[in-house]
Amino acid sequence: MATQLLRAPEKGTKQQSLVDDQQLELRTQMAAHYLQTDHDTDSGRLIQGQVDHTLLVGHRVRTSTEELEKLRAEFGTDQLQLEKCPVCQRTVTHGEFGVDHIMFYLEGDEERETRKVRSTPRIWCGPCAKAHAKRNKKPYLRSRTEESLREAWQGFVSKVREGQGQDVDGEALVAEPGNEQTAKLWAWLSKVLVAKDFVEVAKARFRVSNVQCRGDVDLENRCFAIDMTITYECITRLVTGEEVKCEGSSVVVVALKDEEVATQIKPGGSAQLTGYDDPSLVERATQKVELAARIWAKKAVPKLVVGRLGDLKAKALKLVGAK
Repeated sequence: MATQLLRAPEKGTKQQSLVDDQQLELRTQMAAHYLQTDHDTDSGRLIQGQVDHTLLVGHRVRTSTEELEKLRAEFGTDQLQLEKCPVCQRTVTHGEFGVDHIMFYLEGDEERETRKVRSTPRIWCGPCAKAHAKRNKKPYLRSRTEESLREAWQGFVSKVREGQGQDVDGEALVAEPGNEQTAKLWAWLSKVLVAKDFVEVAKARFRVSNVQCRGDVDLENRCFAIDMTITYECITRLVTGEEVKCEGSSVVVVALKDEEVATQIKPGGSAQLTGYDDPSLVERATQKVELAARIWAKKAVPKLVVGRLGDLKAKALKLVGAK
């Protein structure tokens, strides 16, 4: 298939908002074609499939020619058009930070099952970012601060490494248990913590929706340190009664050493507004999300995570074969 590029508007041309969903989808697909990232692996040739364009609203970035050259060198290719808005292909030097997730499938696979994901940084122009947020009923928040594109990308990679387990260029690595005891421990932690019902904590309602584990049980030394990336959902309300929904995540470490169990809540974590489309209340709702994240770390984790691990010591000692 021949490479197709969208022609960037001439300087001074007014940027038009994209309102037609089919037109937007067509343009994003065309913009993705230039990557030409098909490549050979030990398992066969991987073909570029779907490209997801993720926009991180409210995260402003700026870049320069020198920085773009450095990023391309780090990725080992000069084909990445990092200075182009992923939707309209306009050349930009500042805008909203985004990440492209490029899916790959094995050549000849009719089902096109995703075998690999590669992520790259992008800059969205203001009009396209606003149109995307509006179309997806997400608040468009313009940050008063900005950072370089490379700094934003490095920060993104660091968070993903800690929370999801990815390598330096963003290629997804699926964590797998190293032994049977580890698999049992991971399954038990998920079963105990994930819940269908919300629990009220400090006038907000929380539930654990997902648990991803990393780290193995060391049978020889009868110990372990498991990093649990815990995703939660929260429902709270503004003082005027409007409901606010958000989701977030944080990392909690559970460890066994010298037949004693310990838990540690790692600093950091993130939370974001979901399902909110009233622009007049976005700022207040966002502040409520920030409060919910603090409640989660200080009060909900001790109750909904640590508090539900009462049987962990007995389970852990049984797994490592302690007498």
